Amino acid sequence: MQKGPIITACVAAVAMVGVVTAFLSNASPYVTLAQARKSSGDHLHLAGDLVPNSIHNDLDTRGLSFQIKDSDGAVATVDYSGEKVNLAEATKVVAIGSMQGDRFISDKLLIKCPSKYEAQEPSSAVARG
Repeated sequence: MQKGPIITACVAAVAMVGVVTAFLSNASPYVTLAQARKSSGDHLHLAGDLVPNSIHNDLDTRGLSFQIKDSDGAVATVDYSGEKVNLAEATKVVAIGSMQGDRFISDKLLIKCPSKYEAQEPSSAVARG
């Protein structure tokens, strides 16, 4: 009996289990504030609109805080302590982290800014000759 194909199948099965396990451990759901408050996860994706004029830099901790409004209209404060980011032109933010009390603690942000490369609306004015 040949052992080569059996060993290959076993190694492939173990590798597939490893890939699936790694994927599931890094997969994080997008949640609303209500869901985040009920969840005990620490890699939650909280998506929403950045509340204008709510950004505060903390020079002591080199972090920042801001408010985010989720799709249900709920507002919460996000405390961010990751890499330096510029939220000045941001419109939408995805904070990755967990709820601690009434604050969302994040160490990663995904930022959506209006793009200067988006197509401009064509002018409705027509030149007449």
